[in-house]
Amino acid sequence: MKREKPEKVVAEVFRDNDSFVSGKGEEFFKSHLEAQNPVITLITCSDSRVHPTVFSEELIDRVFVIRNIGNQIENCVGSVDYGVYHLQTPVLLILGHVNCGAVKAFLKGYSDETADIRKELDHLCIPVSKIKRTGSFEKDWLTAVEENVHWQVRVALERYGLLVTRGLLAILGAVYDFGNYYGRGYGRIVLINLNGIKDREKILSHRAMSLVPGELLDKVVI
Repeated sequence: MKREKPEKVVAEVFRDNDSFVSGKGEEFFKSHLEAQNPVITLITCSDSRVHPTVFSEELIDRVFVIRNIGNQIENCVGSVDYGVYHLQTPVLLILGHVNCGAVKAFLKGYSDETADIRKELDHLCIPVSKIKRTGSFEKDWLTAVEENVHWQVRVALERYGLLVTRGLLAILGAVYDFGNYYGRGYGRIVLINLNGIKDREKILSHRAMSLVPGELLDKVVI
């Protein structure tokens, strides 16, 4: 991959921001000047192919975003606490994705990475190292992505389980499938865990899913 010239990218930043500013009025910015009121705390991967725009174009003052390689809670727990406890978002969305580079690095071996990268990848040890290898790397890779999401939900439940029990918080474990590996369409977010529940039928009947249209439920719940 060829590195682009800095000046070209710098120009893009300010041109794109100018376009953004031109499309918004003064009242838009004043409406959230004093405080933020997000409804989702999102933990997702730093991967440039994965952004909150995959589920909403209207993100400002709606989504409190936390990103790191491998969408891991333990690498940024203070930020997650801030979203859940201080901002009181009713949803904690842990969004992994297919073809995750962090998970691949763990599966392939990462001893040659820098110390700081190794430190972040070390937290994948519990969810990823326990998967049974099938001989197909692609299959194992997707399984490892799923196990990582399940593990992050478990970590979240240990910290925020009381809020879940009280009905104040829903913890969603999902995978952004831009490769259509689940056969539900390219770019689909599929739900694989809800508050620690992995059984599809139980997820489908859960109160948190009650307002999702039936035809959409069949597409998104794996």
